[in-house]
Amino acid sequence: MNPSTARAASKLNLIRLLASHPEGLGLEEIQSVTGHKSIAALKKDLGELYMIEMYPYSPTDAVDLDFDGEKVKIRLPIAVDSALPLSPKEWSLLRSLLVTQKTKEDSKLNDSILNKIDSVIPSGDWSPYQKSKDTIVKAIDEKKTLTIVYWKRDTKEKETRTLAPWLLWEENDSYLLAYDLTKKGFRSFRLDYILEITITDTKYTNLPDTAGEFLEGFKQLFGADSENKDVAKVWITDSASYHLGMKLNLKSTGVQKQIGDSLYREFQAPIRDKNWFIQTILGYGTSVLVSEPKELKDSIQFHLQSIAPSKPNLHTQS
Repeated sequence: MNPSTARAASKLNLIRLLASHPEGLGLEEIQSVTGHKSIAALKKDLGELYMIEMYPYSPTDAVDLDFDGEKVKIRLPIAVDSALPLSPKEWSLLRSLLVTQKTKEDSKLNDSILNKIDSVIPSGDWSPYQKSKDTIVKAIDEKKTLTIVYWKRDTKEKETRTLAPWLLWEENDSYLLAYDLTKKGFRSFRLDYILEITITDTKYTNLPDTAGEFLEGFKQLFGADSENKDVAKVWITDSASYHLGMKLNLKSTGVQKQIGDSLYREFQAPIRDKNWFIQTILGYGTSVLVSEPKELKDSIQFHLQSIAPSKPNLHTQS
């Protein structure tokens, strides 16, 4: 068994042991079962339970530990020994894929799977953020302003905006392009960051003449055919690269190296939006390490120090 597999197996055994004792276990009791050489080594493994890679679910979806000074207890919102559950969005995407790729050869298997999906979620046409899209289209048609509650990518704060909607952009990610009536300027808003959206009774007239200029700048950053001059070099574990590849356009350099107990592969990724890129990278813990550019490494290091100044930086790689 290679070191990475052994470490993962050790942590999974810890989860199973604690899950079978909901009343909690003392550190010495756990050590007597697991065979850890010291309490310090056991504490380290307990502290690293959140690092077990279970994408696309966040660590808080899987493991929650409590230690009152005497006993360690665990709560498992999902069953570790069972398959990861699909969200309604994932079920719907799977259903759409089966419908579009249905053939005569596998029709019986498809029908069986579709029936299973229909028993889990209501069937029918589905599109991500469809309610928000319908609201935006209606507001544009009626030339009415929108009030949205938006989750800011850089500060993770909620804020309310009043907008004159202009375009619904769906060539790459889905965006609302609108004129911010408070900040007096055009802005873009990712639909998956819009928490609430409401049409008001207030109508707006013509938008400023700077709309075309804003659209050209937006296309350069987020357009499907845009060229990204800023490129990051990152080292990623195999499991993380699969899921991160769904968010970033990763290109393998063919280089790999062992870092600690894990094997990392080098990739290049375009940086379309620096703040979004950083927040995405941070969500993968030490499974993704940034090596270039230096400015990005410095930004990540500053971000980590502002959260926990006493902890070493593990997200950058020299």
